Amino acid sequence: MIEILEHLQQYVPGARTELEEIQEREETNPKMQAIPVGGDQLTCERIRGAHMARLDGDTQEERLEGLITMVEDFHEKINFLQAMMDRFYKPGSARETGTLYQLRNVINRRNVTKNVSADYHAVGSFIDLVTSAHVIAAALKAFGMDSIEDPCPKVPLFTESADEGSKKRLLDKIVGEIVDTFFLNSLTVTVNRIEDDETAIEGPIVDDGVYNYATNVTKYGLLRKIYVLATRNGDGIRQIRHWKYGLLVYDLSHKIKYRLESFLLLAGVNALFTEKQRHQIIWNRFVNLSGGKDKNLDGDYVMELLNKYAKGRVKLLGPNQTPEIVDRIGKTMMFCHNVNEKLEREIGVHPAGIHHAQRDKTQDIKAVVNQLKNANVFSVIRGRQHDSFQEQFDMFQNVNSHALHKWLNVKKQEYSNGKYAF
Repeated sequence: MIEILEHLQQYVPGARTELEEIQEREETNPKMQAIPVGGDQLTCERIRGAHMARLDGDTQEERLEGLITMVEDFHEKINFLQAMMDRFYKPGSARETGTLYQLRNVINRRNVTKNVSADYHAVGSFIDLVTSAHVIAAALKAFGMDSIEDPCPKVPLFTESADEGSKKRLLDKIVGEIVDTFFLNSLTVTVNRIEDDETAIEGPIVDDGVYNYATNVTKYGLLRKIYVLATRNGDGIRQIRHWKYGLLVYDLSHKIKYRLESFLLLAGVNALFTEKQRHQIIWNRFVNLSGGKDKNLDGDYVMELLNKYAKGRVKLLGPNQTPEIVDRIGKTMMFCHNVNEKLEREIGVHPAGIHHAQRDKTQDIKAVVNQLKNANVFSVIRGRQHDSFQEQFDMFQNVNSHALHKWLNVKKQEYSNGKYAF
Protein backbone atom coordinates (compact mmCIF):
# COMPACT_ATOMS: atom_id res chain seq x y z
CA MET A 1 0.00 0.00 0.00
CA ILE A 2 2.89 2.38 0.70
CA GLU A 3 4.25 1.73 -2.79
CA ILE A 4 0.82 2.40 -4.31
CA LEU A 5 0.49 5.69 -2.42
CA GLU A 6 4.01 6.73 -3.41
CA HIS A 7 3.05 6.13 -7.04
CA LEU A 8 -0.24 8.05 -6.72
CA GLN A 9 1.44 10.96 -4.98
CA GLN A 10 3.14 12.05 -8.20
CA TYR A 11 -0.26 13.41 -9.30
CA VAL A 12 -0.64 15.60 -6.20
CA PRO A 13 -0.25 19.35 -6.91
CA GLY A 14 2.92 20.65 -5.31
CA ALA A 15 4.46 17.22 -4.66
CA ARG A 16 8.15 16.81 -5.45
CA THR A 17 8.96 14.32 -8.16
CA GLU A 18 12.64 14.12 -7.27
CA LEU A 19 14.48 14.12 -3.95
CA GLU A 20 15.70 17.48 -2.74
CA GLU A 21 17.57 18.62 0.30
CA ILE A 22 15.30 18.76 3.34
CA GLN A 23 16.34 22.32 4.21
CA GLU A 24 15.38 23.50 0.70
CA ARG A 25 11.90 22.03 0.91
CA GLU A 26 9.95 25.05 2.09
CA GLU A 27 11.88 27.53 -0.02
CA THR A 28 11.77 25.79 -3.39
CA ASN A 29 8.44 23.91 -3.30
CA PRO A 30 4.93 25.02 -2.51
CA LYS A 31 3.07 23.11 0.12
CA MET A 32 1.33 20.06 -1.27
CA GLN A 33 -2.39 20.35 -1.92
CA ALA A 34 -3.70 17.06 -0.55
CA ILE A 35 -6.31 15.33 -2.69
CA PRO A 36 -8.72 12.52 -1.78
CA VAL A 37 -8.16 8.92 -2.87
CA GLY A 38 -11.27 6.76 -2.71
CA GLY A 39 -12.00 3.14 -1.96
CA ASP A 40 -14.04 0.81 0.19
CA GLN A 41 -13.69 0.60 3.96
CA LEU A 42 -10.79 -1.87 3.86
CA THR A 43 -8.86 0.26 1.35
CA CYS A 44 -9.32 3.35 3.53
CA GLU A 45 -8.18 1.42 6.58
CA ARG A 46 -5.03 0.29 4.77
CA ILE A 47 -4.31 3.82 3.55
CA ARG A 48 -4.49 5.12 7.10
CA GLY A 49 -2.22 2.27 8.19
CA ALA A 50 0.32 3.35 5.55
CA HIS A 51 0.10 6.92 6.85
CA MET A 52 0.81 5.73 10.39
CA ALA A 53 3.77 3.67 9.20
CA ARG A 54 5.27 6.81 7.68
CA LEU A 55 4.60 9.26 10.53
CA ASP A 56 8.34 9.58 11.19
CA GLY A 57 9.12 10.76 7.63
CA ASP A 58 11.22 13.91 7.21
CA THR A 59 9.19 15.44 4.38
CA GLN A 60 5.56 15.70 3.39
CA GLU A 61 6.18 13.29 0.53
CA GLU A 62 7.73 10.70 2.82
CA ARG A 63 4.78 11.02 5.21
CA LEU A 64 2.39 10.55 2.26
CA GLU A 65 0.54 13.73 3.22
CA GLY A 66 -0.55 14.40 -0.35
CA LEU A 67 -3.39 11.88 -0.10
CA ILE A 68 -6.39 11.72 2.21
CA THR A 69 -8.90 8.89 2.40
CA MET A 70 -12.41 9.07 0.99
CA VAL A 71 -14.67 6.10 1.65
CA GLU A 72 -16.95 5.45 -1.31
CA ASP A 73 -20.50 4.23 -1.49
CA PHE A 74 -21.04 0.97 -3.38
CA HIS A 75 -19.62 -1.30 -0.70
CA GLU A 76 -21.45 0.75 1.92
CA LYS A 77 -24.69 0.04 0.06
CA ILE A 78 -23.91 -3.67 0.42
CA ASN A 79 -23.30 -3.32 4.15
CA PHE A 80 -26.43 -1.20 4.67
CA LEU A 81 -28.49 -3.83 2.86
CA GLN A 82 -26.81 -6.57 4.91
CA ALA A 83 -27.75 -4.78 8.13
CA MET A 84 -31.35 -4.68 6.94
CA MET A 85 -31.37 -8.38 6.01
CA ASP A 86 -29.79 -9.34 9.34
CA ARG A 87 -32.59 -7.58 11.16
CA PHE A 88 -35.66 -8.46 9.08
CA TYR A 89 -34.89 -11.63 7.10
CA LYS A 90 -35.22 -14.99 8.84
CA PRO A 91 -35.90 -18.32 7.07
CA GLY A 92 -37.88 -19.41 10.11
CA SER A 93 -40.54 -16.79 9.31
CA ALA A 94 -41.82 -18.53 6.16
CA ARG A 95 -45.35 -18.89 7.59
CA GLU A 96 -45.60 -15.36 8.97
CA THR A 97 -47.40 -13.19 6.42
CA GLY A 98 -45.70 -9.89 5.69
CA THR A 99 -42.14 -10.89 6.62
CA LEU A 100 -39.41 -10.59 4.02
CA TYR A 101 -38.80 -14.32 3.77
CA GLN A 102 -42.50 -15.06 3.34
CA LEU A 103 -42.82 -12.41 0.63
CA ARG A 104 -39.70 -13.73 -1.07
CA ASN A 105 -41.41 -17.12 -1.36
CA VAL A 106 -44.68 -15.60 -2.60
CA ILE A 107 -42.99 -14.06 -5.65
CA ASN A 108 -40.48 -16.93 -6.00
CA ARG A 109 -37.26 -14.90 -5.72
CA ARG A 110 -35.04 -17.92 -5.07
CA ASN A 111 -31.84 -16.01 -5.87
CA VAL A 112 -32.42 -13.85 -2.77
CA THR A 113 -30.39 -15.02 0.23
CA LYS A 114 -29.46 -13.51 3.55
CA ASN A 115 -25.86 -13.12 2.38
CA VAL A 116 -26.07 -9.93 0.33
CA SER A 117 -22.56 -10.31 -1.10
CA ALA A 118 -23.63 -13.52 -2.85
CA ASP A 119 -25.93 -11.54 -5.19
CA TYR A 120 -26.22 -7.87 -4.28
CA HIS A 121 -28.32 -6.90 -7.30
CA ALA A 122 -30.87 -9.66 -6.69
CA VAL A 123 -31.28 -8.72 -3.03
CA GLY A 124 -31.38 -5.00 -3.81
CA SER A 125 -34.04 -5.50 -6.50
CA PHE A 126 -36.15 -7.58 -4.10
CA ILE A 127 -35.91 -5.01 -1.29
CA ASP A 128 -36.79 -2.16 -3.67
CA LEU A 129 -39.84 -4.08 -4.91
CA VAL A 130 -41.00 -4.92 -1.38
CA THR A 131 -40.49 -1.29 -0.30
CA SER A 132 -42.63 -0.03 -3.17
CA ALA A 133 -45.32 -2.56 -2.29
CA HIS A 134 -45.28 -1.44 1.36
CA VAL A 135 -45.70 2.20 0.32
CA ILE A 136 -48.65 1.25 -1.91
CA ALA A 137 -50.24 -0.82 0.86
CA ALA A 138 -49.84 2.08 3.31
CA ALA A 139 -51.45 4.45 0.80
CA LEU A 140 -54.41 2.09 0.28
CA LYS A 141 -54.91 1.94 4.04
CA ALA A 142 -54.63 5.70 4.50
CA PHE A 143 -57.10 6.43 1.70
CA GLY A 144 -59.54 3.61 2.43
CA MET A 145 -59.06 2.05 -1.01
CA ASP A 146 -59.63 -1.63 -1.76
CA SER A 147 -57.26 -1.98 -4.74
CA ILE A 148 -54.74 -0.08 -6.82
CA GLU A 149 -57.27 0.38 -9.62
CA ASP A 150 -59.81 2.22 -7.43
CA PRO A 151 -60.00 6.02 -7.72
CA CYS A 152 -58.32 7.86 -4.87
CA PRO A 153 -60.90 9.70 -2.73
CA LYS A 154 -58.26 12.26 -1.76
CA VAL A 155 -57.97 13.53 -5.34
CA PRO A 156 -60.66 16.12 -6.17
CA LEU A 157 -62.63 16.00 -9.39
CA PHE A 158 -61.18 17.75 -12.45
CA THR A 159 -57.68 17.71 -10.96
CA GLU A 160 -56.27 16.88 -14.39
CA SER A 161 -57.23 20.35 -15.59
CA ALA A 162 -55.31 22.13 -12.80
CA ASP A 163 -51.92 23.76 -13.33
CA GLU A 164 -48.69 21.96 -12.47
CA GLY A 165 -48.11 23.95 -9.28
CA SER A 166 -51.51 23.04 -7.88
CA LYS A 167 -51.00 19.39 -8.75
CA LYS A 168 -47.66 19.37 -6.96
CA ARG A 169 -49.08 20.99 -3.83
CA LEU A 170 -51.90 18.45 -3.77
CA LEU A 171 -49.46 15.57 -4.21
CA ASP A 172 -47.23 16.90 -1.43
CA LYS A 173 -50.23 17.15 0.90
CA ILE A 174 -51.43 13.62 0.14
CA VAL A 175 -47.98 12.07 0.45
CA GLY A 176 -47.29 14.05 3.62
CA GLU A 177 -50.34 12.51 5.28
CA ILE A 178 -49.07 8.99 4.55
CA VAL A 179 -45.56 9.78 5.79
CA ASP A 180 -46.82 11.45 8.96
CA THR A 181 -49.23 8.62 9.71
CA PHE A 182 -46.98 5.62 9.27
CA PHE A 183 -43.31 6.58 9.08
CA LEU A 184 -42.14 9.99 10.25
CA ASN A 185 -43.42 10.48 13.80
CA SER A 186 -41.67 7.56 15.50
CA LEU A 187 -38.48 8.10 13.50
CA THR A 188 -38.33 11.75 14.58
CA VAL A 189 -38.80 10.80 18.22
CA THR A 190 -36.07 8.15 18.24
CA VAL A 191 -33.55 10.38 16.42
CA ASN A 192 -34.28 13.23 18.85
CA ARG A 193 -33.77 10.84 21.76
CA ILE A 194 -30.33 9.91 20.44
CA GLU A 195 -29.36 13.53 19.76
CA ASP A 196 -30.48 14.64 23.24
CA ASP A 197 -28.83 11.64 24.93
CA GLU A 198 -32.06 10.83 26.71
CA THR A 199 -33.55 7.38 27.22
CA ALA A 200 -36.73 8.46 29.00
CA ILE A 201 -38.43 9.98 25.94
CA GLU A 202 -41.40 7.82 25.05
CA GLY A 203 -41.85 7.20 21.35
CA PRO A 204 -45.13 6.34 19.63
CA ILE A 205 -44.25 2.63 19.49
CA VAL A 206 -47.51 0.72 19.45
CA ASP A 207 -48.05 -2.69 20.97
CA ASP A 208 -48.37 -4.33 17.56
CA GLY A 209 -45.29 -6.21 16.39
CA VAL A 210 -46.68 -6.77 12.89
CA TYR A 211 -47.34 -3.05 12.38
CA ASN A 212 -43.92 -2.10 13.79
CA TYR A 213 -42.20 -4.66 11.54
CA ALA A 214 -43.93 -3.37 8.38
CA THR A 215 -43.29 0.32 9.06
CA ASN A 216 -39.63 -0.26 9.89
CA VAL A 217 -38.99 -2.42 6.83
CA THR A 218 -40.40 0.48 4.81
CA LYS A 219 -38.16 3.04 6.55
CA TYR A 220 -35.02 1.03 5.85
CA GLY A 221 -36.14 0.40 2.28
CA LEU A 222 -36.88 4.08 1.63
CA LEU A 223 -33.48 5.14 3.00
CA ARG A 224 -31.88 2.67 0.59
CA LYS A 225 -33.96 3.85 -2.39
CA ILE A 226 -33.10 7.50 -1.68
CA TYR A 227 -29.41 6.52 -1.48
CA VAL A 228 -29.55 4.75 -4.85
CA LEU A 229 -31.36 7.68 -6.49
CA ALA A 230 -28.80 10.10 -5.03
CA THR A 231 -26.04 8.15 -6.78
CA ARG A 232 -27.85 8.07 -10.10
CA ASN A 233 -28.46 11.81 -9.97
CA GLY A 234 -24.98 12.70 -8.68
CA ASP A 235 -26.37 14.26 -5.50
CA GLY A 236 -23.32 14.37 -3.24
CA ILE A 237 -25.05 16.28 -0.43
CA ARG A 238 -27.69 13.59 -0.10
CA GLN A 239 -25.02 10.89 -0.24
CA ILE A 240 -23.20 12.40 2.74
CA ARG A 241 -26.50 12.81 4.59
CA HIS A 242 -27.14 9.08 4.23
CA TRP A 243 -23.95 8.34 6.18
CA LYS A 244 -25.52 10.02 9.22
CA TYR A 245 -28.23 7.37 9.23
CA GLY A 246 -25.61 4.79 8.35
CA LEU A 247 -23.63 5.58 11.51
CA LEU A 248 -26.69 4.74 13.65
CA VAL A 249 -27.50 1.62 11.63
CA TYR A 250 -23.95 0.29 11.97
CA ASP A 251 -23.85 1.09 15.66
CA LEU A 252 -27.08 -0.87 16.10
CA SER A 253 -25.89 -3.82 14.00
CA HIS A 254 -22.38 -3.85 15.59
CA LYS A 255 -20.57 -3.14 12.31
CA ILE A 256 -17.91 -1.17 14.14
CA LYS A 257 -15.60 -0.56 11.20
CA TYR A 258 -18.31 1.04 9.08
CA ARG A 259 -19.50 2.99 12.12
CA LEU A 260 -15.96 4.39 12.42
CA GLU A 261 -15.81 5.08 8.68
CA SER A 262 -19.09 6.98 8.90
CA PHE A 263 -17.69 9.12 11.71
CA LEU A 264 -14.41 9.82 9.90
CA LEU A 265 -16.20 10.87 6.70
CA LEU A 266 -18.68 13.13 8.50
CA ALA A 267 -15.97 14.62 10.72
CA GLY A 268 -13.78 15.34 7.72
CA VAL A 269 -16.53 16.92 5.63
CA ASN A 270 -18.00 19.00 8.46
CA ALA A 271 -14.88 20.07 10.36
CA LEU A 272 -11.43 18.85 9.33
CA PHE A 273 -11.01 19.22 5.58
CA THR A 274 -10.43 22.43 3.67
CA GLU A 275 -13.27 23.87 1.61
CA LYS A 276 -11.67 22.57 -1.58
CA GLN A 277 -11.19 19.06 -0.16
CA ARG A 278 -14.73 19.09 1.17
CA HIS A 279 -16.04 19.98 -2.30
CA GLN A 280 -13.94 17.25 -3.91
CA ILE A 281 -15.13 14.58 -1.48
CA ILE A 282 -18.80 15.52 -1.81
CA TRP A 283 -18.95 15.78 -5.59
CA ASN A 284 -16.23 13.38 -6.82
CA ARG A 285 -18.06 10.26 -5.69
CA PHE A 286 -19.59 9.44 -9.07
CA VAL A 287 -18.54 8.25 -12.51
CA ASN A 288 -20.72 8.41 -15.63
CA LEU A 289 -19.43 5.89 -18.15
CA SER A 290 -22.12 6.24 -20.81
CA GLY A 291 -23.20 9.87 -20.48
CA GLY A 292 -26.72 11.12 -20.03
CA LYS A 293 -29.06 11.88 -17.17
CA ASP A 294 -29.45 9.57 -14.14
CA LYS A 295 -26.59 7.28 -15.21
CA ASN A 296 -24.01 8.01 -12.53
CA LEU A 297 -22.29 5.10 -10.80
CA ASP A 298 -20.37 4.86 -7.55
CA GLY A 299 -16.61 5.23 -7.98
CA ASP A 300 -15.77 1.94 -6.26
CA TYR A 301 -18.41 0.14 -8.37
CA VAL A 302 -16.75 1.41 -11.56
CA MET A 303 -13.43 0.18 -10.19
CA GLU A 304 -14.99 -3.26 -9.71
CA LEU A 305 -16.06 -3.23 -13.37
CA LEU A 306 -12.58 -2.19 -14.50
CA ASN A 307 -10.99 -4.91 -12.36
CA LYS A 308 -13.28 -7.49 -13.92
CA TYR A 309 -12.40 -6.27 -17.41
CA ALA A 310 -8.65 -6.25 -16.66
CA LYS A 311 -8.75 -9.75 -15.14
CA GLY A 312 -10.46 -11.01 -18.28
CA ARG A 313 -7.62 -9.64 -20.42
CA VAL A 314 -4.96 -11.07 -18.09
CA LYS A 315 -6.66 -14.45 -18.10
CA LEU A 316 -6.24 -14.64 -21.88
CA LEU A 317 -2.46 -14.59 -21.40
CA GLY A 318 -2.51 -18.01 -19.81
CA PRO A 319 0.98 -18.94 -18.54
CA ASN A 320 2.59 -15.99 -20.36
CA GLN A 321 1.90 -13.49 -17.60
CA THR A 322 4.71 -11.15 -16.54
CA PRO A 323 4.57 -7.99 -14.43
CA GLU A 324 5.49 -5.88 -17.46
CA ILE A 325 2.65 -7.27 -19.60
CA VAL A 326 0.10 -6.96 -16.81
CA ASP A 327 1.18 -3.36 -16.24
CA ARG A 328 0.81 -2.65 -19.96
CA ILE A 329 -2.69 -4.12 -19.98
CA GLY A 330 -3.71 -1.92 -17.06
CA LYS A 331 -2.45 1.23 -18.78
CA THR A 332 -3.92 0.51 -22.22
CA MET A 333 -7.11 -1.48 -21.62
CA MET A 334 -9.52 1.48 -21.88
CA PHE A 335 -7.73 2.85 -24.95
CA CYS A 336 -7.93 -0.57 -26.63
CA HIS A 337 -11.57 -0.88 -25.60
CA ASN A 338 -12.42 2.48 -27.19
CA VAL A 339 -10.51 1.58 -30.38
CA ASN A 340 -12.40 -1.71 -30.55
CA GLU A 341 -15.77 0.03 -30.17
CA LYS A 342 -14.93 2.61 -32.85
CA LEU A 343 -13.78 -0.09 -35.27
CA GLU A 344 -16.98 -2.08 -34.74
CA ARG A 345 -19.09 1.01 -35.46
CA GLU A 346 -17.18 1.73 -38.68
CA ILE A 347 -17.57 -1.81 -40.05
CA GLY A 348 -21.21 -2.02 -39.03
CA VAL A 349 -20.99 -4.56 -36.22
CA HIS A 350 -23.99 -4.28 -33.94
CA PRO A 351 -22.81 -3.06 -30.54
CA ALA A 352 -23.12 -5.30 -27.54
CA GLY A 353 -26.15 -4.56 -25.38
CA ILE A 354 -25.48 -2.34 -22.39
CA HIS A 355 -28.98 -2.58 -20.92
CA HIS A 356 -30.45 -5.59 -19.19
CA ALA A 357 -33.98 -6.57 -20.14
CA GLN A 358 -36.23 -5.46 -17.33
CA ARG A 359 -38.79 -7.95 -16.18
CA ASP A 360 -42.28 -6.56 -15.67
CA LYS A 361 -42.69 -6.34 -11.91
CA THR A 362 -46.34 -5.30 -11.87
CA GLN A 363 -47.71 -8.73 -10.98
CA ASP A 364 -45.08 -9.24 -8.27
CA ILE A 365 -45.90 -5.87 -6.70
CA LYS A 366 -49.62 -6.65 -6.78
CA ALA A 367 -48.99 -10.03 -5.17
CA VAL A 368 -46.97 -8.47 -2.35
CA VAL A 369 -49.54 -5.68 -1.87
CA ASN A 370 -52.32 -8.27 -1.58
CA GLN A 371 -50.33 -10.18 1.04
CA LEU A 372 -49.78 -7.02 3.08
CA LYS A 373 -53.37 -5.89 2.68
CA ASN A 374 -54.84 -9.26 3.66
CA ALA A 375 -52.60 -9.35 6.75
CA ASN A 376 -53.62 -5.79 7.73
CA VAL A 377 -49.99 -4.93 8.43
CA PHE A 378 -50.75 -1.19 8.45
CA SER A 379 -53.67 -1.51 10.86
CA VAL A 380 -52.86 -1.20 14.55
CA ILE A 381 -54.11 -4.39 16.23
CA ARG A 382 -52.59 -4.49 19.68
CA GLY A 383 -51.02 -7.73 20.87
CA ARG A 384 -50.01 -9.07 17.46
CA GLN A 385 -46.50 -10.36 17.00
CA HIS A 386 -44.42 -12.22 14.43
CA ASP A 387 -43.17 -15.30 16.26
CA SER A 388 -39.72 -14.95 14.69
CA PHE A 389 -39.45 -11.26 15.63
CA GLN A 390 -40.26 -10.83 19.29
CA GLU A 391 -38.60 -7.43 19.54
CA GLN A 392 -40.95 -4.44 19.82
CA PHE A 393 -38.70 -2.07 17.92
CA ASP A 394 -38.57 1.16 16.09
CA MET A 395 -35.78 1.92 13.69
CA PHE A 396 -33.21 3.32 16.13
CA GLN A 397 -34.96 2.64 19.41
CA ASN A 398 -32.33 0.17 20.60
CA VAL A 399 -29.35 2.45 19.92
CA ASN A 400 -27.54 2.92 23.23
CA SER A 401 -27.39 6.71 23.17
CA HIS A 402 -25.13 7.00 26.25
CA ALA A 403 -22.55 4.59 24.84
CA LEU A 404 -22.72 6.20 21.39
CA HIS A 405 -22.19 9.72 22.77
CA LYS A 406 -19.30 8.49 24.88
CA TRP A 407 -17.65 6.88 21.84
CA LEU A 408 -18.17 10.01 19.72
CA ASN A 409 -16.69 12.24 22.43
CA VAL A 410 -13.61 10.02 22.68
CA LYS A 411 -13.07 10.26 18.92
CA LYS A 412 -13.54 14.02 18.90
CA GLN A 413 -11.07 14.35 21.78
CA GLU A 414 -8.49 12.33 19.85
CA TYR A 415 -8.89 14.61 16.86
CA SER A 416 -8.65 17.76 18.97
CA ASN A 417 -5.36 16.44 20.40
CA GLY A 418 -3.95 16.00 16.92
CA LYS A 419 -4.13 12.21 16.99
CA TYR A 420 -5.55 9.78 14.47
CA ALA A 421 -9.07 8.81 15.54
CA PHE A 422 -8.75 5.14 14.63
